[in-house]
Amino acid sequence: MNEGAPWFVLVAGINGAGKSTFAEDRATLRVLLQARGPEIEVINPDLVTREILRSEPELPLEDANVRAANECERRVRDLVKRADRSFVIETVLSTDKYKPLILAALKRGFQVLFVYVVLGSVEEAIQRVAARVARGGHDVPVAKIRRRWPRSLENLPWFWQHASRALVYFNGASVPQPVLMAERRGTQLWFALDAPAPWALECLLPQWRPRRRKG
Repeated sequence: MNEGAPWFVLVAGINGAGKSTFAEDRATLRVLLQARGPEIEVINPDLVTREILRSEPELPLEDANVRAANECERRVRDLVKRADRSFVIETVLSTDKYKPLILAALKRGFQVLFVYVVLGSVEEAIQRVAARVARGGHDVPVAKIRRRWPRSLENLPWFWQHASRALVYFNGASVPQPVLMAERRGTQLWFALDAPAPWALECLLPQWRPRRRKG
């Protein structure tokens, strides 16, 4: 890896997975990147949505979300084209729109860090979003979360394979803090044999099977 190259950090996972723990905490990002370079620009679609609604309160939430996503994608394209600074953005990963951006970034000399955050089930994601709404946060329709769940996991292997470095964390209710389940650095692979969500790892390396504890 080129130590002087900028980083494109993509933090992915279903709604409510806790992506912001990684995408917005600069100290966490620096630990993950093992770097002490220039500041990392944080691109937060949720903040952009709130800014849009603040200036246009009559705008439907769905429209504001779409506009925010488009603005963030334009910013990512601009940063990839310039290739002069590191940045991070989070996504549910329910579409493949970031695939060409990752490929373009790699061609421009970026290093890519891919972080995927897993929950125990789609039901847990729905409960977390409901709890967020109760605290005044933004909502996501239940039907949309259910549609996104399998799509996000289906896209996981491609980004795992193409990133310069990839990490998969479990952040479900059964653990007090995120648990690293898998890591890839180039051709080097590491998997936790006692991973709390082994089904998420089997899609990365189908021939891998966890060591099952006897109950």
